[in-house]
Amino acid sequence: MDEKSAMEKRYGRKSPLPLDQKKHDSSFTAPSDISRLRSRPVVYITAIIFAFLIITYGLPVRLSIFNPQGSPETIRTQPAHAKSNRTGLVPLEAHVMSKCPDAKQCLEELVVPAMEQVVDMVNFRLSYIGSVDDNDTLHCMHGQTECLGNMLSLCASNLFPNNAKISLGFSTCLIMSYKRIPSRDLVQTCALEHGISFEALNDCVSEEGKGLDLLEASIKRSQEAGVKKSCTVRVAEEIWCIMDDGKWTDCKAGHEVKDLVKEIESRYKPNATG
Repeated sequence: MDEKSAMEKRYGRKSPLPLDQKKHDSSFTAPSDISRLRSRPVVYITAIIFAFLIITYGLPVRLSIFNPQGSPETIRTQPAHAKSNRTGLVPLEAHVMSKCPDAKQCLEELVVPAMEQVVDMVNFRLSYIGSVDDNDTLHCMHGQTECLGNMLSLCASNLFPNNAKISLGFSTCLIMSYKRIPSRDLVQTCALEHGISFEALNDCVSEEGKGLDLLEASIKRSQEAGVKKSCTVRVAEEIWCIMDDGKWTDCKAGHEVKDLVKEIESRYKPNATG
């Protein structure tokens, strides 16, 4: 049985991408509306991903960073099931696409500078926009490299569920250079800067890992919230502001950092615990 037939048998459906197809097509043109994705060639990240990472990144490397006291400390991932017992945190969520210029502008102008001030007041989440068809096939507007970028971000969040400084920092690092996702140099630099192990990321996005499930759940979360535009910022599960085609729209209380900080501070309940 050849590799392609084995994949079809394993996943119960044909792989929409020929195994010998070039995996990164820089000439890919994104559709203007997410609903049109069904008419595009299917982008399904399965067993190809792990091989792609191994070829692109080489063998996993072990990273270390310095703790606040200045002594080297190997990064250990936190259990994915870990949760904060503080129930007074304000839900803050940004729905993005990893290769979207609006996502870059949104994070750079609003989300990241606001998070620097309210990180201890919020339950922060990055969610991703895409589609899932009737065959449970995942689609990303800017192609399979965006799906991989989304998955890398979600895997970082899964590895550090209670540390938005690490997970958001890593994701922002990728999105600031979104045209290069998922180049080796970019991912290596972002992982190194934020103390994330390549081995752990590789395990997560491999065919036996959690990456596909995380991406599917994230896409469905955005769909259930009625979010279609990257970047959409939600506070307490309500749309607060949208960055669309380089402009802020549908912003009920302003779109500046001070406005978002004020919104979070007004909703924060510091003494609530669970």
